[in-house]
Parts: sequence; structure tokens; C-alpha cells
Amino acid sequence: MAGNNIYVQGSYIDIHDNKVVNLSVDKGEVHVDQTNDSILGTGDDDTVATDVRMALAVQGLWEEGVLRHLYDYTWVMEVMNQTDGMPYFNTPASFITYLKAADVERLPSEDSINKKQNTFTGRFPDWIFVDCDATEAKRRINVGKRFLNIFKLA
Repeated sequence: MAGNNIYVQGSYIDIHDNKVVNLSVDKGEVHVDQTNDSILGTGDDDTVATDVRMALAVQGLWEEGVLRHLYDYTWVMEVMNQTDGMPYFNTPASFITYLKAADVERLPSEDSINKKQNTFTGRFPDWIFVDCDATEAKRRINVGKRFLNIFKLA
């Protein structure tokens, strides 16, 4: 189809076989390198689909600039924990392990998530923050909203 451009850079997930694929463009030529690294993929089809959608959603958040700080993963974890049908994480460590298995490159520390978990109350999207102004509170809530939007579309 003429006029449709596809811009690629870095690693992507081939949703057909759940493999990591490195795409690059050199002088107008597309190069595909399959690493044979599988992400998660040991559960049933629904679990694998959720895991792939998770990885795609996090990648999208970074590409769009929605995630600005590593502690922003706190809002992703909390929105998942407060949304029916999403994976639930008892601890930041279990969430980070999940992200590692999904080959997410930029990972938060447990400490950064622990610190931010104690800065808000309530249920998403009506979180009330005690450590920031209204603009930052809205941005944090928007991280959760955008994550859910990308996740549902992935």
C-alpha cells in the first residue's frame, strides 16, 4: 500500500510465535534478527496473550514518553492489582520478576516501588496522593489510564 510508512527501531515481540525479534533499517533495507528468546510463554494461551500484551503496553508507554521515571512502574503495578482480570502482584519483587521475564529493559528497583506505594490511597482512578501537587497526581493517574488503554488495544 503506497503511502503507509512503518517506523521500527529495536526489539519487538512477534505475536505469532512469542519470540523477540530485532528489527533494524540500514539504507532503506529492513533487517530481521530472531533471537529465539521466548518471553514467558509457559502458561496457557490466555496467560501468554496477557503477558505479550503487558510487554507491548510497557514498551508503548516508554515510546510515548508516558513513563518518565522508573518509579512510574508503581502506577502500572497498582492499576493491574486493582483491575479485574489482570495479573496480581503481592510484592514489587514479584512484579519486577514478571517484567524481567517479559524482557523489559528499563526496570525499577523494589525500593523505588515500595517508596511510592506509600504515597497514595484509594482505588484507581480516584487515587489521592500525599507527596505531589495536582498536576503530578493527574500525570500519575494518566499513566494508569494510558497503560490500560494500550493493554486493551494490544
